[in-house]
Amino acid sequence: TRLNSRGQIAETKNMRTVIVCTVAAILSLFAVAPCVYRESHEEILCEICAIIDDSGEISEVKVTGRRFAPDAGYFTDIKILIDDGKEIIPETDEGYGAGVAAFDFKGGGYCQLFYFASSGGSGGFGYFYVFDCSETQTVTLFDYRKFDNVYTAEYADSYQLKVFANGKLFTTYNEYGDRNEIDSRDKNGATANDKKPYVTDLNFVEPVFVYSQKRYRLNIWQNVIGSVQTNVVGRIITTLAYDNDYGSFKQLFVSTGGK
Repeated sequence: TRLNSRGQIAETKNMRTVIVCTVAAILSLFAVAPCVYRESHEEILCEICAIIDDSGEISEVKVTGRRFAPDAGYFTDIKILIDDGKEIIPETDEGYGAGVAAFDFKGGGYCQLFYFASSGGSGGFGYFYVFDCSETQTVTLFDYRKFDNVYTAEYADSYQLKVFANGKLFTTYNEYGDRNEIDSRDKNGATANDKKPYVTDLNFVEPVFVYSQKRYRLNIWQNVIGSVQTNVVGRIITTLAYDNDYGSFKQLFVSTGGK
């Protein structure tokens, strides 16, 4: 059947209505997309004021980051911003609870920046740095990734656990683990699942003030593990002090204790 011009116009209008309705439906799908995904904006995680060079002037320091997901406590793209325009991006620029504090590790009368963040999960591992911002270029004085773990561990007779440093016996723990775990082992420390003891890499770092020197040191904590992360048998604490002649932190002494 041949349509007249009026019928053709009516058909065109109907087609246009269908197209408009289809486009509107498609656009409505995209309209809800922001509820499913939204770009994280930069947030201030920490803010301090400190003297960080020999000018004696107080600087404002901020730590910023972006949430990994909406309402998440885990942040990425973490930066340290200083009011003189310096921007520091830690090599590990993500984590929980990121922040910064100011301590005088060098004994120069001004502070260095101690940065920290947590990996989350069991074991309580963290990411730690010390930055010196006293010169034009920021210098990293301490980087947690470069701390060497020289310790190994193994089971021994009579339910003991021995720790070795560079292959030499360092310390021995008696009756390691909880009662149920101890009772499940034979006298040589063997278990059904044959899990091995070990010493963790750097687990936690704390600045410690030395009153006689009017400066701070770093205590590096490592966990001695009997089988799994929750089975902490003891801890090894390595104390580092910044050596101005050497230009970096150096080990002073090591101590150990139970959990």
